[in-house]
Amino acid sequence: MVSQSFLQQLLCLLVMASAEIRQELYSVVRGYRLTNTPMLTVNYKPTKRSATWCLKHCLALYCSSTSFSQTEGICELHSLKLYDGDSTYVESGDWIYMEPRSDVLTWDGWKVVFRGQKDTGTSIYSAWLNDSLYHDHPLLPPRLKPGCFSPNTSRPCDDHFRSKIMSAWETAGIQLVKVLLMKNSRVRSEIIFDGTGTTKTSWFTETRVINSTWTDLTTSTFNYFSIEGHPDTRRFLISNRYNGCPNDIMWMMVIDSNESIHACQWDHPATAPKFLYTPKSTKTITGTLTDFEYGDAMVILVKLGN
Repeated sequence: MVSQSFLQQLLCLLVMASAEIRQELYSVVRGYRLTNTPMLTVNYKPTKRSATWCLKHCLALYCSSTSFSQTEGICELHSLKLYDGDSTYVESGDWIYMEPRSDVLTWDGWKVVFRGQKDTGTSIYSAWLNDSLYHDHPLLPPRLKPGCFSPNTSRPCDDHFRSKIMSAWETAGIQLVKVLLMKNSRVRSEIIFDGTGTTKTSWFTETRVINSTWTDLTTSTFNYFSIEGHPDTRRFLISNRYNGCPNDIMWMMVIDSNESIHACQWDHPATAPKFLYTPKSTKTITGTLTDFEYGDAMVILVKLGN
């Protein structure tokens, strides 16, 4: 009689054998180790093939990712990925991080097409328009720090994430577009737009607002509501009126450079870009910016249809 344990081992070996064919579906990033408690730890003799066996073990158990020590042969299997909001990691030249290859970055069922990072010194507007720039397809290995993929805004990030979906906006079947303004890993303000039949610049307009944490966006008037904004430094600008800097009334803007032609003090930050917005529920007078704050990241997500 064949024992149950033998059958389980045989099944595992068959799955691991088929994993040889599926290795091309995995991405490898050297120099990172997840520090969350692993779902399983396996020890191998460190050889050139050990990382492959670690990967096969992950495939056999359908884990989300694995970290492997090249000198110790330690294989840690995880239910989290490197850029998940709850994951923690360290940089170490001894470790290799591996996960299933993916073409898109997804948060809560929405595809992330852009994640702008504060204080990088590089233009949000230029990155948004640059169709030769993308950081997915495949998503990993990253050309950016892992924090640039993550909803955890406390993690290091030195540039803006841009998806290849952006380069095919008109044909991607975009139905909805969501803008998140984030600070301390929390969403502080949000807008959802109707994205059907739009270009990558035309969706950001008052006539396409579906819902927002700013409750007056569908009933107000605007002197600016566009991605281009008020050139050449006030981008993604939603403004009600200009009436002299302390008396301007607005909802948000991206201060895209500190080399501004505009006269207001907030147009000349020490570092740029900056995400300036009111966390209140309606348009707000700028004053001394008491009712405004600077965010850590601006994230733009989409939902696709047929």
